[in-house]
Amino acid sequence: MNPNTEPLPPVSGGSLTELRDLLNVTDESWASIVPWLVTGLIPEIPRPVLLLSGGQCSGKSVAARMLANLLDPAVVPFGRLPHNDDAWRAAEAASVSVFDNVTRIPDETSDHLCRAVTGGTVVRRALYTDTPVTTEEPSRAVILAGTIDPDELRADLVDRTVVVELSRITAPRPESELWEAFTEARPRILGALLDLLVVVLGKLPALREKADRGEIPAHRLVDHALVIVALEEAVPSARA
Repeated sequence: MNPNTEPLPPVSGGSLTELRDLLNVTDESWASIVPWLVTGLIPEIPRPVLLLSGGQCSGKSVAARMLANLLDPAVVPFGRLPHNDDAWRAAEAASVSVFDNVTRIPDETSDHLCRAVTGGTVVRRALYTDTPVTTEEPSRAVILAGTIDPDELRADLVDRTVVVELSRITAPRPESELWEAFTEARPRILGALLDLLVVVLGKLPALREKADRGEIPAHRLVDHALVIVALEEAVPSARA
C-alpha cells in the first residue's frame, strides 16, 4: 500500500479468508492470528506480542506489515529493535510497533516488550536534569518478525506472546502483487474484522463473569484468552 494513499473505509459483506489467502500460514497459525487482530482493536485491554518466526522467503515481513496496517494504516515499521531509551520512546509513541529482522531478544528488550503488552508506570529523568518524571504508558500492539527460536524467549515474555511459525514459500508471489491484492481487499477484510469485534464485545461481559467464578481457566492475559473463547463460540468452525 502506498503510504501516501488514504485507505478506503471498511465495507460489509467481506471475509477474512481474503486476508488468509495472502498470508503463508497453517490452520493452527491462522487460529492464533485472528484473535490477536480482534484483541488489537480493543485498546483498553493488554494485547500480546505477535511473533512471526521463520527463515528466509517465509513471508514474515510482508505479513507483519499487513497485519499492522489493519490495526493502524499510518504505521511505519521501525526495522530492528531499539537499542536505547530514545529509540524506545519513539517506538512507544506508535499505536502499533513493528520490528523486523529480529534474531535475539536481550533481557532489557524483554522488559520493554512486556511493558508494551500490559502498559504501566514508567519513571524517567527529565531532559538535562536529575528530576524524575512519571508517565503512564498504555498497552499497545507489537509485532516481531524474524528468525527467533521461541524456546529462547524469557518465560515472562513467552506468557505474553502469540507465536506464529512460518515455513519457506516455494513459489513466492511478487510483493507488489501481494500489496495490490491487499489494498483492494482491505475494506472488506476490515469490515469482516469489525463484524467479529462486535460479536466479541457482546460476549465479553458474560465471559468475564465466568472467569471471575473460576469457570474459565486462568491465564496471564485473561482478556485475550476471553477473546479466544468468544471467537470459538461465535465461529467454532473457522474463527473467521
